Amino acid sequence: TYALPLADVINFDEEKARLDKEIKKWDSEITRFEKKLANKKFIDKAPAEVVETEREKLEDAKKSRYKVEEALARLATM
Repeated sequence: TYALPLADVINFDEEKARLDKEIKKWDSEITRFEKKLANKKFIDKAPAEVVETEREKLEDAKKSRYKVEEALARLATM
């Protein structure tokens, strides 16, 4: 295990703000996918593979948001 002093390399306030902005972006994407998948007309009319692709995109967005959230939590401990 190695430790690098990052205090002089990274502006923590700017990085936290950037990560907060990215979380908001993922929240917006997640909401968009959830609305689309909650739309009965979309589910009924779209081919099954399109619906499945949208579900996968939703899961990917949730995973990405979680990773950014973890990064933000690590910064908070510094």
